[in-house]
Parts: sequence; C-alpha cells; structure tokens
Amino acid sequence: MLLSLPALLLSAALRVPAPIPPTTATLSGHLDHAPAGDTVRLAYGSHQGGQRLRAVLSPTGDFRVTVPDLKTGTPVDFYYARQHASLYLRPGDDVRMTLDFPKFDESLQFSGDGADANNYLARSLWRFEFGPGSAAARPQPTTTAAQMRQQANDFRQARRDFLASYAKAHPLPADFQRSERLDIDLGWAISLLEYPGTYRYLAKQEPVLPTTYFDFLQQLPLKQFDQYLGERGGKGNTAVMRFLTSYANRLNPSGVLSADPAEAPRHYALARADFGANPASIDRAMSQFYLWKLDSNLDGVVAAYPTFRAHNRDSTAARTLRTLLGRQLAVREAQPAPAFTLLDNTGRKVSLQDLRGKLVYLDFWGTWCAPCMKEMPASIELKKKFEGRDVAFVFISVGDKEEKWQKVLAAEHLTSPNSVHLRSPAGDDVASRYQVSGYPTYWLIGRDGRIITRTAPRPSDGDATVAALNAALAK
Repeated sequence: MLLSLPALLLSAALRVPAPIPPTTATLSGHLDHAPAGDTVRLAYGSHQGGQRLRAVLSPTGDFRVTVPDLKTGTPVDFYYARQHASLYLRPGDDVRMTLDFPKFDESLQFSGDGADANNYLARSLWRFEFGPGSAAARPQPTTTAAQMRQQANDFRQARRDFLASYAKAHPLPADFQRSERLDIDLGWAISLLEYPGTYRYLAKQEPVLPTTYFDFLQQLPLKQFDQYLGERGGKGNTAVMRFLTSYANRLNPSGVLSADPAEAPRHYALARADFGANPASIDRAMSQFYLWKLDSNLDGVVAAYPTFRAHNRDSTAARTLRTLLGRQLAVREAQPAPAFTLLDNTGRKVSLQDLRGKLVYLDFWGTWCAPCMKEMPASIELKKKFEGRDVAFVFISVGDKEEKWQKVLAAEHLTSPNSVHLRSPAGDDVASRYQVSGYPTYWLIGRDGRIITRTAPRPSDGDATVAALNAALAK
C-alpha cells in the first residue's frame, strides 16, 4: 500500500534519533589573590587510577576546564597551590567557582548549572570542619566511651539536619543526597572506631569499653559494603577506605596484636559477622589491618599470615602483604642490619662495616621534619654523655638537598667527634631498605652489626635512652 506524503513525513520524523545526552561538564572560575606559578588540577573517577586534568590559571586569576567522560554525577577533587575543594559534577553541568584565596574555605562559592550540590559541599565543610567553633562541636576522644558516643551521635545529627535543611531549600540530586548521607554515617563510625586508639594515645591509659561498644556498626550497610568499594571516587572512596582502616580497632581494640595463631581466626569470624557475604570488604579490611600492624606487631602478623593466606581472595592484597612482610622480616631483631655506604658531611665515604665493633645509635631524620629538629637539642646532650665510649651516633638525612643539609648541620652545631652525619641521596634510599615509615626513627645496632632494636628510645626520653645504650654496651 502506498503512503501519502504526510504519512511519509510523519514516518521519517518518528525515525529521528533521540538527542545524545551530554557526557561532559564545564568548570570555570576566578581565584582572587591566588599565588602564581601553579595550575588548577582536577582528579576524579577510580577506574585504573582515575582521571587527571590540568588548566592554566590566567594572570587575572581565571580558568576554564572541560571534564569529559562523565556518565553520572561524579565527585571531583579540585587542587591549587596546596588548597583543596571537594566538588560534584554531572553531565551537562556548567559550574563557576569564585573565591578569595587567602580565605579559601570561607569565601568559596558556586553559580551556574550544578551549583547547588557544590555550594552544599563548601558550606558543610566550613560549618563542620574549618569554620569558627567547628573544632569544639566535633567529638572529643578524651571523654568516656559513653560521652564519646553521645557527642558522635550529636555531631552526626547536626550534619544530617544541615543536609536535610539545605536539600529542602535547594534542589540537590537524589543520588548526591544518598552519597552524602553515607559519608556522614561513615564519618560518625570512623570517629567511634578510632576512639580506643586516640584515647590511649592522648590519655596515656586504656579506655573502658562496654561490651556493647561496637554495636553502632549494625547501623551501617556493611552487608552491602562491597558495592561501595572503588565506585564512588574522590571523597567517597576516601571515606570508605578510611573506614576499613579504622575497622582495625574493632578487630583489635587493645592496639596490641597477639602472636597467638588462634587470634586470626577470631578476627575473621568478627569480620564475617559484620560484613556478611561481602568478600571484597572482608579482604580489604583484613589486609589493611595486617599491613597497619607490620611496624608495631610484626610477630602477630607472622602468626596471622597462614590464616590470611587461607581466607584472602584478593591477589593484589596478598602480593602486597607478602612483599612487605618479607621486607620487615629482613630487618627483624638479631638480623644483620642492611649495609650502606654514604658520603658524610666532609665528603668521606662511610659504610656500616666501618663502624663494626661500636654500638650504633642510628637516627633517620630530615631538616624538613619538625619532630626531627625538635629532638636535636636532646641529641646533642645525649652525645656528650657518651663521649669517649664505643658508641657511634649515626645520622642519615633523607630527602634533603646537600646545601640545606650542610647549612643546618653548621647552624645547629650538630657535628661532634662521636657522631657521623650522612645523607641518603636520590637513587640510594637506605631508609626503604630499613623499612622506615616515619621520621624520626631510631635504631640500635650491636657491635656485631646485628639489629638490637628498630624502636630505640628517642634522645628526649632522657634516662630511658641512656639506660638502653648502657644495656646494649654491656652485651
């Protein structure tokens, strides 16, 4: 049957493809009084390390960048000159940022399509993190467990109320609101998980935890937690990973991991009870837990490792833990200390072998490290107490340029006849062979070149440090 011309035109019209939805968003802005010499940087997504974008900031403080490949609302991290802001962009957004750089968080504002979610993020951060009175409103971990719980509950409710009131006045996307509610709950749980360790550190005593203390975990969607791993990007991924790291305090509230092999199965039983059939979450939580304990409880990790191998299904986590565990075992007490040969401050080569026959008090430090520099006056006094004795005070500077290192040595009068000052240059990272993860770090190496301890007392520990050195000399 032949179609009439109007019918043909109608048929053709019906076959016109639907408009292709946008896959990009635009972020532009003006930064008043911003320091020159840096670039605007954006980071978003989590697939294969995520995406990175850069944009030049003009001499007048303006920038514009197009964010491609957006399929849905996406958290985006904004960086410029050591400042950071959390953003949220959807396909089709055209958001404009303005701020006065010296008052970065206080003055941050957005306009244009997609501005509402970003203004919420800016106002929430100022209200609960950086604004006046925000610190006092946050939970205080030196209180009792019951007081900490109440403070954490109040803080979470204040953040929930702010989100609800803002969403009532501004059209926030539904998926954005769900994500923010989860982040609020994760922040609440993290503060409660970190309480035992933080209280122990600040109060110098063990907290009293009721048997029901960790029941708050039942209010989180842990039975569906696998779906949040790696899919949220930016701030969301940070909150998830920080929660899984803090979960170590649920497994080990005392902070000391037992070397009893029966302890690891109990940890896995707890994780299964909390996370249910979510293997990725359990694998991530347990690997984070054992990695966190490598420095402080190596014997406990060694005892737990067979159980970890039997239960873990994450090959990347298994490879990481196996590698780092092997490196830590290589610098265990009674093992030969890793060899090194470095130039001292006079340009002379010095090796660990050259010091054989002396007790070595080894200090990994850097001029850039404030705690390291704070120890130096006590270090000078400690060296004086052992003048003429078989102790070599060896200082290995890490991450310093030679010129600055030499200036600090001279200005602070750090050299002495019984001290050796070395610098570890790029490409000869002695600290990594010693598995140094923080600065300053102090070691005792015996006359025979074997490790006595990798956690020697600091110079500022006074009598305890003198006693440790005398005990090592008596061996």
